Amino acid sequence: MILGLVQGEIHIVEHQVGWQEEFQKTRQAVHEATGLRFDQIEHIGSTSIKGIKAKPMIDIALGVDDIHMVSVELLRSLKSIQFYRLQVALENEVVLAKFLDNGKLDKKTHIIHLVKYEGQKWNDLLSFRDHLNASESLAKEYERLKLSYLSKGNGDMNDYTRFKEDFVRRIVESR
Repeated sequence: MILGLVQGEIHIVEHQVGWQEEFQKTRQAVHEATGLRFDQIEHIGSTSIKGIKAKPMIDIALGVDDIHMVSVELLRSLKSIQFYRLQVALENEVVLAKFLDNGKLDKKTHIIHLVKYEGQKWNDLLSFRDHLNASESLAKEYERLKLSYLSKGNGDMNDYTRFKEDFVRRIVESR
């Protein structure tokens, strides 16, 4: 199974059968480390969408009661299973990453998006995933959009994310 991206790298690989199993293993580890319920730990992002090419990183939505009062204990529990808080400034979201265990912290394999459980971001992340899994044509359209960026984009992760924004917004607003 292909898993992990080096900092600053963007590439997409064929859908990997092992991604779902890797998510389930990680979900179990997060549950055991934090005590969060399984329904607060959801597989999101392109690796959760059946049959499309994706960046080889497992994205996880982790729902908490209050995103503005994330406990030190929760962050410590996540760190105990090698999830480290990133210095990424996003509104109403805390981002953590797990890295390939090579001691260099340069190849991300998993990303946790800590958001308010059943809040707007939570609902949008799950809605997007569910819409694309329910429609093969939408999923393939999303895949083509990502591939078109890679063929002419500048390789910047922020630019890549902005490039996809209109499509994501259209899908989320259609619910």
